[in-house]
Amino acid sequence: MESHQQTLALFFKSLTQKNGEFDPEWGAGYRDMTSRVQRENPDFSHRTIQDLWYTRDNRVASLKQGGMSYEEFTQAQDQLRELTKIIASGCTAENFDRAYQFLQQLKEYGIVKKFYRALLCRTFSAFYPDQLTSIIKEDVFFRVYNYCNNKFNLGLPEDYSWDTATWFRLNLLLKKELQQQLHDEQDDIELNMSLWHLYNLEIAEESNVAIEASITESTTAEQDDEPIDILPPKNLILYGPPGTGKTYKTIEIAVRACEPQAFSRLDGKERTERRVELKKLYDALVEEKRVRFITFHQSFGYEEFIEGLRAETSDDGSVRYDIKPGVFKQICEDASFGDSGMQLALDEAVEKLKEQCAEQNGVTLKTTNGSMFKVTYANNSTFRIFPSQSKNDRLESGYPASIENIRRLYQGETENIYNISYVRGILNYLIHHFNIPATPRAITAKKKQNYVLIIDEINRGNISKIFGELITLIETSKRAGEAEALSVSLPYSAKPFSVPGNLFIVGTMNTADRSLTALDTALRRRFEFEALMPDASVLNDTHIHGIDLKALLITLNARIQALYDSEHTLGHAFFIPVVQAKDNPVEALKRLKRVMKNKVLPLLEEYFYNDWQKIRLVLGDNQKADQTLRFIRSVANQNDVSTLFGQTAIEDLEEAGVSYQLCKDNDPVWDNPQAYQQIYQPQAKAAEQR
Repeated sequence: MESHQQTLALFFKSLTQKNGEFDPEWGAGYRDMTSRVQRENPDFSHRTIQDLWYTRDNRVASLKQGGMSYEEFTQAQDQLRELTKIIASGCTAENFDRAYQFLQQLKEYGIVKKFYRALLCRTFSAFYPDQLTSIIKEDVFFRVYNYCNNKFNLGLPEDYSWDTATWFRLNLLLKKELQQQLHDEQDDIELNMSLWHLYNLEIAEESNVAIEASITESTTAEQDDEPIDILPPKNLILYGPPGTGKTYKTIEIAVRACEPQAFSRLDGKERTERRVELKKLYDALVEEKRVRFITFHQSFGYEEFIEGLRAETSDDGSVRYDIKPGVFKQICEDASFGDSGMQLALDEAVEKLKEQCAEQNGVTLKTTNGSMFKVTYANNSTFRIFPSQSKNDRLESGYPASIENIRRLYQGETENIYNISYVRGILNYLIHHFNIPATPRAITAKKKQNYVLIIDEINRGNISKIFGELITLIETSKRAGEAEALSVSLPYSAKPFSVPGNLFIVGTMNTADRSLTALDTALRRRFEFEALMPDASVLNDTHIHGIDLKALLITLNARIQALYDSEHTLGHAFFIPVVQAKDNPVEALKRLKRVMKNKVLPLLEEYFYNDWQKIRLVLGDNQKADQTLRFIRSVANQNDVSTLFGQTAIEDLEEAGVSYQLCKDNDPVWDNPQAYQQIYQPQAKAAEQR
């Protein structure tokens, strides 16, 4: 416990020392506001009421949006004064609930236009800086709370909901625990300021969702009224050289988009533990079909991505063509419904009905008006219906009832569903016989689950061919429910189609395969781009038999950039397996050997088109005095240059008599630490190994 306290004390001491550097004016204004409300209590001046409820930046916290208009404030001023007196009467859960209900009534009576949650929290923070932080934005506060709890083992509650009452309760717990750990030696306002800077420097920066704060254009912790900052952009492309962690980043983004609360609970955890838990969350989302993964390639087209005709063979051997949805259409439909649990329950019930049909040679059901019919399973996408009292003597193959239409009816759609009475009969049987949730009402947009489609190698596909006319629909402003929402009629099914707002599209592209400038212009305009470049800092303090991995990677990439460009550098992720084994030097050296032989050198061969002269420059072999430490070695050409090209050509072809080749797999150089050391330190001696 003592070591955790020391670590925590040093951590916040370092942060608070920088408060003045980040914003020299914030602290003074913060103190003035908090002392003024205490001094005037209970006879608050007009200026103080205005600063608490109207002023965008009152020095405690600044609202980027979500505040009152001046006209609204003027009309509600008397009631806001009464609310302020309630807040001033105590920092307890009961009093917070009382103030909460009072503000709720002001909204219900039309005195204020909306429930100003952020203003309520900010006013409490102004009165009680010793008990509450100034982080009024719920999702930001919970991330700071989780970070401190995980990093310093505070033992605070981990299972909670994101709401305003919880914000208040956990604020009290966090401040109390920090004060105890710091032995009340930390100034409360300085501590509150440092907690905001902690978010920007340690949490938001790592997740690449930093909020504009005091170190940019605002002098106070600038916050929104709505909790949205944890979510990634709707359309995002990660690009960078091989091995820079693009795949791992997609896992992080998928979890962040689908389960923001679960993602925030990982803040502050040790890197390895965080990766393991993040992967568990990701795997669960894949299992729920809320995250799907595809890879683009040159032959990938509209039919696989949106919808197309697929050949199906019936029982009598005839071939027919059915309309099949592609992966994008499927995930859009599921996201529009917004509940993976209900969707999976329906899918499982359909599979059980297929088994029943196979075992019993069909199942007898009835429509809602009592008409009996037999249902059999025809193929991957269709059941067949045989009415018991049909007058159609030619109905040998029955009526079709597609599984897609069963799903659509379950989701509340009724238009263009063929044989809807029979489809409804099947659905009712599934609901009652397999105990799946009854057909739900439309799920509100706020309650819908988020979905993620990951497109690997997005730059390898023919974007115009794959997206077709739907490229416009993925824009955030053109999605379903937005003011500029658009929909199109699909060419095969003729059904209206739009992209839901709760679908996130994440693409990855390897800049070594194809330049970013060659990417389809229509796609570039609709996506945000995040560069993932080699990060040598993840290799800090990793020394294997005297080999400094960080220096090794930095040197290799510096030489590649000099000979080629930055898009063809080597990523840090290649060396992560070596870092993971650093406590076992023998195993770590084996892994480094595999990385060099199976990852680094094949890439260098590709980058430089098997030009071994350049590859040896990258590896520093030209600077190694001892040839046994070189990975690329010269091979004398036995041909006589003068005989081949004439005496006058010797000067022009003086290098023609020398070629280079990679040393053999069993060469001792692969196991010699000095060979790796001399890549970045050509004069390194064997004695320097440790």
